Amino acid sequence: MQTKTIGLLGGIGWASTAEYYRIINESIVAREGDGHSARIVLHSMDQHDFTSRAGDPQAIVPFLAAQVARLKEGGADFFLFCANGAHRFVPALLPLVDLPFVSIVDATAARVQASGLRKVGLLGVKQTMAGSFYHERLAAHGIETITPSPAEQDEVHDIIYRELVHNRITDASRGRFVGIIGRLALDGAQGCILGCTEIPLLVGQGDVAIPVFDTTRIHCEAAVALALDKHR
Repeated sequence: MQTKTIGLLGGIGWASTAEYYRIINESIVAREGDGHSARIVLHSMDQHDFTSRAGDPQAIVPFLAAQVARLKEGGADFFLFCANGAHRFVPALLPLVDLPFVSIVDATAARVQASGLRKVGLLGVKQTMAGSFYHERLAAHGIETITPSPAEQDEVHDIIYRELVHNRITDASRGRFVGIIGRLALDGAQGCILGCTEIPLLVGQGDVAIPVFDTTRIHCEAAVALALDKHR
């Protein structure tokens, strides 16, 4: 039986979407051996098409449903958003699409729960840090989520949109993220969720003292597990 075809809805932004393609294929090779690669249908949106509609649920949800339909037409067996923030639209979107969905939030929550940590920091764009979708999912597992101060949330959000989505990586911004994670640790965070798929481009486990949860990699691993399910 052949592997399932993974549908990737990307472009928000392109740099992290490229990481999805790389990590998924590396994971397939690691599990299936050289000579194999992932079956992937990738639909990369123009980031402006997403951001210009994101403030209007009546515009963004039908737009996203149309993009998912393209993945299904291309042969995808299930789909992923290559972004954390877009998951805030999932409850309204899923009733409009006919394709199974792999949630970055669910995959990350399961990984945090398995780690045994009870209090974690959350970094991402403002809509992710201030929104309920991560906080509620983790709270259901008895895990408390904390976020940086409002000023630091502004800084994190700005670095993501001014630099990381354009694949601009600087030591200065890395230092700022490391400092913010350090302050979350002082506030009791036992680990930190890198809740934007661009953040792992900037900072990783080797940069900080507490465990970090790379949501890009976690999401890719969940996709590979489903793609290979019942493969053998």
